[in-house]
Amino acid sequence: MSVELERRGLPVAMISALPPVAIELGANRVIRGVKIPHPCGDPGADAERGRAIRREIVERALLALATTIEQPTIF
Repeated sequence: MSVELERRGLPVAMISALPPVAIELGANRVIRGVKIPHPCGDPGADAERGRAIRREIVERALLALATTIEQPTIF
């Protein structure tokens, strides 16, 4: 899906716990996630730490969307 959106001119940032797989599938902007079942956080962490993890991932995704790239990149 991200590949098709990129082809239409919409930048996409894919959050994945397995960045090499995401790049192999054609994603251009890949944000490294935490774990396979929970790429955007750690349910075992306390509430404050979990919020900090999610915020950091979202901030990296926004940075990735604002960055002009020439080739697939892991952020």
